[in-house]
Amino acid sequence: MNTKTRKYDSSKRKAQAEASREKILKCAAKLLAENHKDEFRLEDVARLAEVSVQTILRAFGSKDGLLVKTLEHEAPAALDFSIYSNIKIEDLDQLVTTLFKIYDKIGDLVIHALAHEHRSPEFQKSLDVGRDFHKALVSDAFGIHIHRRPPSERSFLFHALLTATDIYIWKILRRDEVLSFDEAVATVVLNLKSLIQEKE
Repeated sequence: MNTKTRKYDSSKRKAQAEASREKILKCAAKLLAENHKDEFRLEDVARLAEVSVQTILRAFGSKDGLLVKTLEHEAPAALDFSIYSNIKIEDLDQLVTTLFKIYDKIGDLVIHALAHEHRSPEFQKSLDVGRDFHKALVSDAFGIHIHRRPPSERSFLFHALLTATDIYIWKILRRDEVLSFDEAVATVVLNLKSLIQEKE
């Protein structure tokens, strides 16, 4: 009888801990998105999640640990190529709109992680996944234009397109210049059109 009770209590505690962990991750992502110019503090996450800082540290080990797990929690949609499967390369508006919707969701978190990458191997590992995804996206989406160029120009065009769609461009337009979503998308589309335009 006691054994059964202990099993039930253990299962319940595990479910509660998982629910608390999920809430902490969502609150961390929310704070990063809303306060992208402010210092990220565990005290603020704890207050929003209605837990103690010690609870956060037990679950994630450190502030960096929380940030890494938040990035991994929020980023999966950005790594799903299926969201691009029905986008035609001619429709640059749809391509950039899709990309910037992702950046609007996780961009502040990624920028924060990039700023601290040098001191955290965990950050670097997670960010490398994003870099690989971005390179694959550019190769896939713009491959037809890249391969139309002479071999000596292909690497230059690839890296120009990589730069034009980078998350730092999103930061400049959406955060630093405070452009609207549509204005930022239109700016990038204009840049991309100039890059892939065929030579006369």
